Amino acid sequence: MRRWVLSKKDRRRLREAVEKQLPGLVVPDRVEVVVEDGVKLYLFEGIPALIEDEGLGRLVPHLMYLLRRGYDWLPAVVVDEGAVKPISRGADLMRPGIVEVRGRFSKGELFVVVEPSRGLPLAVHEALYSSEEVLAMERGRVSRCLHHVGDRYWRLGQQL
Repeated sequence: MRRWVLSKKDRRRLREAVEKQLPGLVVPDRVEVVVEDGVKLYLFEGIPALIEDEGLGRLVPHLMYLLRRGYDWLPAVVVDEGAVKPISRGADLMRPGIVEVRGRFSKGELFVVVEPSRGLPLAVHEALYSSEEVLAMERGRVSRCLHHVGDRYWRLGQQL
């Protein structure tokens, strides 16, 4: 595992990428990077905040950051109690499990899946349909899971 602080030039590049992919997320002045097995974790104030992996093809917010700093800047989908366990194990989201959609998203955008009682984030998903289309659907697969509690990105974040 390698760990270092980003240079000003690299921090500027990261800010530009975040503005395009995750508007609303603020990149601090000090950003650390941890690399292991081809996965980059960007740490904001020592907390894993962003995941960069070739398999994902984009920057993905880390659940530890969403748990500690909130997810107001991301659209959220609230699922029913029956969907909590499968979602937290990495399942894709199916329409019958959705209770509420908070915010708007387009096809291909990211949103956070939260549990109903306390609003804790369970996973970060990529939308297969827009939020309007999802609400109009009765059944079917709505999104694909990119990051969930207990996956390799979560375990890497716990090692820090």
